[in-house]
Amino acid sequence: MMEVGNEGRLSFLGTLIIIENQKIVFDGYHKTTFSGRFLNFHSHHPLCHKKGVIIGMVDKIILLSHPRFHQKNLINAVNIFLNNGYSIQFIFSTMEKRIKYHINKSREVHVNLHTHIKDKFFTVPYVKTIFESFSSISMRFRCKLAYRGEPLSPTIPNTLKSFIKKGKDQLELLSNQNVVYKISCDDCEASYVGKTKRNLKTRLHEHISDINKKTGSSTVVTDHRVNYNHSFNWKDVKILDNEPSYNKRLISEMVHIKR
Repeated sequence: MMEVGNEGRLSFLGTLIIIENQKIVFDGYHKTTFSGRFLNFHSHHPLCHKKGVIIGMVDKIILLSHPRFHQKNLINAVNIFLNNGYSIQFIFSTMEKRIKYHINKSREVHVNLHTHIKDKFFTVPYVKTIFESFSSISMRFRCKLAYRGEPLSPTIPNTLKSFIKKGKDQLELLSNQNVVYKISCDDCEASYVGKTKRNLKTRLHEHISDINKKTGSSTVVTDHRVNYNHSFNWKDVKILDNEPSYNKRLISEMVHIKR
């Protein structure tokens, strides 16, 4: 179906195309059905995701609309984010940094490709109030952080992964490898969190074998069994995370231990 303009104006993909004096200029455009709903500030998402929503809006205004429409569109954006729970200080500070970024970018000379350093990214599971503090650490190592929810019990809901069914049949629980797992005590509230790159079944057999040998092993599971004569629930072991990378698996283990 062909789009038809009216009085030299044509809306297309969130932009308004305007023909003036034989020139084409662009402005932002919302349909009458536009709800104004974006990621709410009080939702359980990383702060960087919320900044990203504002940054995306600023980029769209700066890059896809004529400079004479920038002020109008930025004011509209501020009102939209206020209605989605964002504080005026958070909106202004994020917008100011992004606008300065575009101003500086327009003044840059061509970058020498031989001196360009490739960006490094590091993915970590998201835990609210903990991983916001990782930003300063990542900056120290010139590394960008990317957050993700846990694959088996997502902390970030409504992702495509939670709706799209995988083509392959899932492995039996104890056949999984590269996992962070949790064993709960049957007699108290204690639990043990560990990691393994091998089949989970193999690692659990090692725990049971250490307990049966009574060799005075220093493992937490054996100590708890020997010191308190408590039993562990081996039939209800939970997988907390699947992570092929050893370093990331180590971090995931530490995070779940701290919970």
